Amino acid sequence: MKRTARNAGRNPTEDQIPGRTRRKNVETNTKKKIGLLGCIGTGIGAIIGSGIFGSLPTVINDIGTGIVLALLATIVYTLAKTIPNVYLSSVAPASGSFFIAPTKLIHPAVGVFMAAQNLLQPVLISVFAVLFGDYFVALFPALEGYKTLISIVILLIYTGIAWQGNHTFAFVNNIMVVVLMVAMGCYIFVGMPSIDTSRLTLGEIFNPGVKLTSFAAAVGVLASSLSGGSAVSQIADDVKNPNRNIPLALLLSPTIVAFIYIGMGIVTIGCMPAGELTTLSEVGKIFLPSGLLTFFIVGGPLFGVLTSMVPVIMLTCAQIQAAADNDLFPAFVGKKNKNGVSPVILCFVMLFSICCVATGSSFGVLMTVFSFVNALSDIALCLVPFFLKKKYPHACNHSTFKMAIGLVYALSAFAFVVAAYLAYAMISTLGMTVWLMILGAIVLFVIYILIRISYLKKHGRDLIAELKQPYEPWEARERECKAMDEGK
Repeated sequence: MKRTARNAGRNPTEDQIPGRTRRKNVETNTKKKIGLLGCIGTGIGAIIGSGIFGSLPTVINDIGTGIVLALLATIVYTLAKTIPNVYLSSVAPASGSFFIAPTKLIHPAVGVFMAAQNLLQPVLISVFAVLFGDYFVALFPALEGYKTLISIVILLIYTGIAWQGNHTFAFVNNIMVVVLMVAMGCYIFVGMPSIDTSRLTLGEIFNPGVKLTSFAAAVGVLASSLSGGSAVSQIADDVKNPNRNIPLALLLSPTIVAFIYIGMGIVTIGCMPAGELTTLSEVGKIFLPSGLLTFFIVGGPLFGVLTSMVPVIMLTCAQIQAAADNDLFPAFVGKKNKNGVSPVILCFVMLFSICCVATGSSFGVLMTVFSFVNALSDIALCLVPFFLKKKYPHACNHSTFKMAIGLVYALSAFAFVVAAYLAYAMISTLGMTVWLMILGAIVLFVIYILIRISYLKKHGRDLIAELKQPYEPWEARERECKAMDEGK
């Protein structure tokens, strides 16, 4: 590595060590790995909490019976946009791949953008904390005045669990997922006989009478929720046989949840009371006995929100970790504890989330902001397969996910176009104040990156040139696959 004359002959400081070297020096917990069932459970937990218990009431208030058609459109779009991530994970899995893949395959500028949008991920974590507070006070009305405090307390508790590492975090999460699935089954099967079929005519379902932009915004919110299972692809280093287990989890998790979504959506529309819907517990009161209602609130919405927070916290920390390992942030940011977790990154994520909760913003606004940011990141990720095949042709030949490359390209292009339109639809629903806040966050991050580049340049390093260099684990996989192809 080229160094300035002033620094020549000296031992480099920690900030001068290239990201690829520093990653080798980071202690990680490699003894415990997450298996296929753990991956699927993590994905299901992430999807359900944000999709059904949070987004469903909000979307129903906006488009009514159009929720059924919106869910069908969401399933098609979600599976299409999942293909690029499935393809990438089967060829070249990596922790923090949402940052690494755009950076190494497309251009460092795209990776920097992904790092910037990832810093807003705590907004979604705060959404889950707000939802937890809503459902908790529904169970204990006497605590109504302490809703914000309850949301903050659960974030602090999760900070302590996350400190123990991804394997422990996933284990706790999967226990709650089992309870969650039982609670949702009670909601669907007990609620079916109480459905008012006059509310579910085909005419009202397929012609709900809403504007296209409103419908698209609803699909965007639901799609953001249904895609929560992608978090498992960001912790590849903690997964057994990631080339096989991650792609399977990415496909199976949303497929399983899609059927649950439709069942709960039908029950909610067919049984919901008049007026604006706030939580699904309002609907559950109509047909669930008091004992089952209590179990549904605890095992359903409460556990659903909690299981959603786990993968998002892991995803957010993994992406910031990847950016830190590649020197977008100072070395101390990415330093891990004995459980493979960076205390600095975890504290930043959770403190940011607590600040969002403390503002008292509504679920609808927070979720729309996150969904808009998520759609922007989807635009970038949909481009990855077009570059992956070109740079790693032999590794692609040995992908565990078998699909014609032309179909992969077609689905990626379709998802790209839809993601772009959804981003437009969602930003059009936000007020000027929110626009300016998002723009301000982007400007601040650009200023930070320019300062960071200048700082490293003074120490004889070119950050952009380093980011352009290939990711060594992918290079090793390509060499291995090339040797196999040439040996045939």
